[in-house]
Parts: sequence; structure tokens; C-alpha cells
Amino acid sequence: MGANSYPQDVERGLFEDNPLSGLIVGFRLSLDPGGDLEARPVVHVQLRPGLSLSAVEADQLAKTCQQGVQRQLNARDGDFAAHPEQGPAANELSIALHPYGSGPFADPSAIRDGYLLRGGD
Repeated sequence: MGANSYPQDVERGLFEDNPLSGLIVGFRLSLDPGGDLEARPVVHVQLRPGLSLSAVEADQLAKTCQQGVQRQLNARDGDFAAHPEQGPAANELSIALHPYGSGPFADPSAIRDGYLLRGGD
């Protein structure tokens, strides 16, 4: 998408001014293929061990995280802000919540939290 984003910016977006940040252990970033032949950023968030969220709680956490990360990225790099000519989803990022030790966090020998995963990993 041409925008610069860094794990430190995502971390700030997830944890600063987030009243629900205590539910989060860590995160990983990936670019996942979209239906429009473009990759979209995904922030995979690992929840604390033993934590079980209702659908409403999970939705609230995902929205809070998405807004915080989007705000941080917009403040850091104007390229990440929405551009009407590119459509509403051009720089949209997704938040994927994962129970502790599942999804992209299942392999404990994988790269540490906060770093990039290649698409499809």
C-alpha cells in the first residue's frame, strides 16, 4: 500500500490509552491477500492465557485495538491515512484475536511477538 508502518507504532496503538490492554500478551503483523488482489495488513493479537471473551467483549477489544493502531499509524505517517480516491478500505487494517498459544502464536520457536509474518504463514 506504500505506507510505512513499524511494529513499535502498532505496539503503541495497542497498548497506549487502551483500557483493555491488560487482556493482550503480544501481537504479530502479517499482510494477507485480499479479494481485490492487494494485500491487507492484519494485526494478530494474542490474548492472555486462560482468557475467554464473549463475542461482545471480543468485538469491543478488536474495535478498540483497531482504532488505537489506526490512530497511531495516521499520526506517524500521513500515507496511512484514508485517501478518498483510493476507496474506503485502501488502508484498512484488521485485528484478529487469538487465544493464547493458537493461530500464528502456536509455534513457540517462531519469531518473537511484534515482528512480521510472511503472508500465508
